Amino acid sequence: MDGLTLLKQLIAIRSYSGEEKKLAMFIAGWFRKRKIKANFQRDNLIVFLPGNNSKKAFIFNSHMDTVSAGDRSLWKFDPLVPTMVKNKLVGLGASDMKSGLAAAMLTCEAFSKAKPEVDLWFTYVVREEQDGSGTNNFAKWFQERGYHKKYEQIGAIFTEPTGLSEVEHGHRGNLFLVATATGDSGHASRPGDIKIHAVKKMLEFAHVLEEEMKRWQKEYKSEIFDPPTVGVFTSIEAGVRGCGEIVVVESVNKFPSSCRATFDVRSVPGFHEEAFSKIASLGKKQGVKVELLFPAAPSGFTKADDKLITVIKKTVGKVKLTVSQGSADMGFLSELGVKAIIFGPGEKQQCHVVNEYCYPDQVEKAAGIYQKVVSDWAV
Repeated sequence: MDGLTLLKQLIAIRSYSGEEKKLAMFIAGWFRKRKIKANFQRDNLIVFLPGNNSKKAFIFNSHMDTVSAGDRSLWKFDPLVPTMVKNKLVGLGASDMKSGLAAAMLTCEAFSKAKPEVDLWFTYVVREEQDGSGTNNFAKWFQERGYHKKYEQIGAIFTEPTGLSEVEHGHRGNLFLVATATGDSGHASRPGDIKIHAVKKMLEFAHVLEEEMKRWQKEYKSEIFDPPTVGVFTSIEAGVRGCGEIVVVESVNKFPSSCRATFDVRSVPGFHEEAFSKIASLGKKQGVKVELLFPAAPSGFTKADDKLITVIKKTVGKVKLTVSQGSADMGFLSELGVKAIIFGPGEKQQCHVVNEYCYPDQVEKAAGIYQKVVSDWAV
């Protein structure tokens, strides 16, 4: 099967984060038709191909989920009907990351035809767009089964979009936090009766956190990454109830007794390990309870002189070496000592945008690069 046909099939299957089962079943069936065994590891799908050298392993990580299409009226075409516009393919997840998913599947198919040089693991994971729990669960499973100790050397490629022109060898970590402030409730006609205002308490906490972050940015400087940051009020809720787009004001003449808000903290090594305790302690002083909305995701990093990076630079030729100031799943494998990079088809600037597109000719090109990289790295 050619890359364009496979890519169109993948895009046509809705796989919002947390709703990947239908796509996983398609992928499993696609492999089954090619006599390739795919197994479920919780909600993830894994293909293992044993190699001639069982002391080395290479992992390909691709996530199956996409973000929501959002307001479909803003799309020029149905986001789940892949549409060619000249040399671009428009559709939800075209770049992030069904191009990389297709390339990994084609790579797996190619390697299945003859015993590869080293053990190969192809992982198709869930919930990358939410909390990274798919890759996190695979990493824990890989560790619990003793695989990370079995191998003397492990390399990995995360097939996220970099346009095949950029190699990311690191990214910051993240902590998604939820904070809750409580206060007095009372009639809005008597503001003088409110001694502790929940919303004002939350605002004060956010201000103190931002000021403290300025100090932490100086304390935890990194030669590789931008300093840690905090995105305050990625959501805030008080005096309302409802779900999704339907939100009802509980009572406009009542002071809410609680306020809930979320914060997006991007971390760097050194700060990441201490970030939650520092922020939770700061919240306690302000009378605000701070909790992790999802498990914290660590930063990932592979040294620029690592063999994997040397090999891919030789294979691709002119390629830019970068680190991401965002977050990704790579850190879960970096924690196990896996030397990983992010490199794949698709356009980074197209991630999470309306009318998302990719250049489908990159899919088969990526599969060819992946095969060459593994063969050269295995030597």
